[in-house]
Amino acid sequence: MNTQMAPREAFRRLTPFKISLAAFVLISLSGCGSNPSQAATQGGLALKPTTSVTSTSVTSTSIVSDDLGCEEGPRDALQKRISAQNNALSRGAFEDAREFASPSFRQNVDPSAFQALIESGFPFLLKGNPAAFGRCQIVDDTATIEVRFADDAPVTLVYFLIWWEDQWWIDAASPAVDSLRDKVEAS
Repeated sequence: MNTQMAPREAFRRLTPFKISLAAFVLISLSGCGSNPSQAATQGGLALKPTTSVTSTSVTSTSIVSDDLGCEEGPRDALQKRISAQNNALSRGAFEDAREFASPSFRQNVDPSAFQALIESGFPFLLKGNPAAFGRCQIVDDTATIEVRFADDAPVTLVYFLIWWEDQWWIDAASPAVDSLRDKVEAS
């Protein structure tokens, strides 16, 4: 009796497995490449109100996935840190806003350079527009979180924060790629 399977029979048996594996990988990765506005239309997200504690209370709406990349406690700390810096920027208090930056950032970017950076590259932060917090991820002592600012044309930034001396510090922020908007503008 021959126990070896013909190649065609082996392929037929593996095909459902391959299809299932491909579907699983595709579904798993589909959330990784979307931005908060796209993800909200996919139905996998819920809106939760959050309050940031700063010198003046700021309320914003957060986009929070059921599958959080950050636990609620660290996520709140990240949001409060970013909201506090943005509150200072909306008041024109550049030196106060710079105090939320990481020590290495402050060492490399003096107060006048920080002000010039915000005014030229991120002027929408000076308007005090509401912010929606999106996907969040913490790996070791580094966190990333998406923040969408309401403006004439909404802007999404990815903030990079580091954990140092028992608190989060803003190390950088960079515009997020908005593939949906890019597709609309290109068509």
